[in-house]
Amino acid sequence: GFVAYVMGQVTVTSPNTQALFRIPAGLCNVSFWNNTPAATIYVGTSTAVTAANGLVCHSIPTSFFNYVSSSGVQFYGTVASGPGTISYIIVTDQA
Repeated sequence: GFVAYVMGQVTVTSPNTQALFRIPAGLCNVSFWNNTPAATIYVGTSTAVTAANGLVCHSIPTSFFNYVSSSGVQFYGTVASGPGTISYIIVTDQA
């Protein structure tokens, strides 16, 4: 089978909420981390992500291995003050 590696960086600026990365449907391994520890970045799966409801993205990588059903999922991010940069690596069997 095929394996695809998707790596990238996204800079998040205040007060915007913006698309970070998309996790495709199927089996995948995802890691993401904050490259700017001075800026607190909040992530979620909705454009309504805020400092109150988002997951804090730390400089230590957050990783998970999952089977994502249907059409996959889009991650979004915001910062209380910034800018901040998130790096990500997605490994999937989607070519």
